[in-house]
Amino acid sequence: MRKTLFIIGLIIALITIIYSFFGMGDTGDFFGIELNIWIYRLIWLVLFGVILKGYLKESGKLK
Repeated sequence: MRKTLFIIGLIIALITIIYSFFGMGDTGDFFGIELNIWIYRLIWLVLFGVILKGYLKESGKLK
């Protein structure tokens, strides 16, 4: 069950990062706060990395 949640989180983060290159302007909204688009992408990239690390740890590929 946890692996499924990790995969869903990874997909959401990846779609958000890709969409920010095509569908957004100069700013992005993160929890109601308007941020520079590059800061917004960086936050989502960090979230993607954290979720990926958790997934790899859960699946036993990362010690």
